[in-house]
Amino acid sequence: MFFDAFGHGLGSRGDLPIPLWQFSWAAIAALVISFLALGALWRQPKLSYLERGKESPTLSKLLRAVEPVFRTISIGLFLLVLVTGLFGANDAGQNLNPVTIYVIFWVILQILVCFLGDIWRILSPFDTMALLLEKWGLIKNSEAPPWSHWVAPLGALSFLFFELIHPNGDSPLLLSLGILVYTLCLLVGVSLWGRDWLNVGDTFAVHFRLLAKMAPLNIEKESVSMRAPLSGLSTYRFTGAEVATLMIVLGGVTFDGFGESEMWRDFVGRKSEWVNATVRLFGLVDSIAIIALLFLLSVRFMANLTDQSARELATVFAPSLVPIVFGYTLAHYLQLAIDESQTFIFRLSDPFGRGWDLFGGSRGRINFNVINANLIAWVQAIGVVVGHIASVVVAHDRAVSSFPARDAVRSQYVMFLVMVVYSVLGLWLLLNA
Repeated sequence: MFFDAFGHGLGSRGDLPIPLWQFSWAAIAALVISFLALGALWRQPKLSYLERGKESPTLSKLLRAVEPVFRTISIGLFLLVLVTGLFGANDAGQNLNPVTIYVIFWVILQILVCFLGDIWRILSPFDTMALLLEKWGLIKNSEAPPWSHWVAPLGALSFLFFELIHPNGDSPLLLSLGILVYTLCLLVGVSLWGRDWLNVGDTFAVHFRLLAKMAPLNIEKESVSMRAPLSGLSTYRFTGAEVATLMIVLGGVTFDGFGESEMWRDFVGRKSEWVNATVRLFGLVDSIAIIALLFLLSVRFMANLTDQSARELATVFAPSLVPIVFGYTLAHYLQLAIDESQTFIFRLSDPFGRGWDLFGGSRGRINFNVINANLIAWVQAIGVVVGHIASVVVAHDRAVSSFPARDAVRSQYVMFLVMVVYSVLGLWLLLNA
């Protein structure tokens, strides 16, 4: 597979100059200190007061100016990726298609939205298509049935199946066929229920919007506001479909790390492609189930202290998991993003893999020393820890908003233990995979 050649974004992380056990204990200490400090000093909700932020006229004007340009570039790149997959060389090492989808779109864009806000709103080729359908009067704008919201988690599962499970998941032709099917499904939904349905039906619109809630920039329609980081997670209540999407993505990135570890390789052994794929599928499903179970145990504990249902509390506290997704993404894929973004530039000179050299860079080689390996390892490891500390902050802020003062800290005991488990697991996957 495409990622096999490049360590699937993981590789060996023996670059960290201190042993795993020392860093893990330091991480646990940081989490404990954060938890105790929050319990003592953070008695009232604070993030909600910072959520609205302040509109930046300069950034809002810039957004309005660049939006048509970025929409044009995005739809152009979308069509190029689609066409190169259908008619170019069916070789992940030569075609523009896989590196664009798995690295530029999935990895780099995930990281960017955590800092820049919901830029997918103007980059989505699906929204641009929906905008055109809207202008041409081909949209009905009826109320979408509740079941249609579950297209998003189903799309997340399908994407992870291609990325992590399918033996030929990096096949340009297969990826383009998948894009065609996904696009058709979205356009049918848009024609029936309107352009706004993409906010709940498009897997990537849902996922990027959730990640963008932690960003210091808030993009809404044609305005950009500056706000405190994490504050966008303070009052947002997830739907059941959004919780499921988040769990699937978090379970996917967790399994991605474990699936590249020596322990997993020893467990699987030498098997045929499809037997291995079946085993990996069970591994992915188990990872998602374990992540979901740990979270549900946390909210069940909270429910026992209050008169609120576990289902209701799951939608309230799911935002606390968003920083963990960011931390895991940064940890597992930072090296991949740095290295393979260079490949993307090379492929632009020969997008079809036909031996072209349009811009003089198709025969370039990846410089694996662009950034010092030790620095990358530190950023990845610290990203895991900071992501979990941020999750503890968000969870505590939601707790003091939802429960009486005497119950707020107690309600977080199990959730905090889950954060510790997540943190140690994330570091182990990072440094031992």
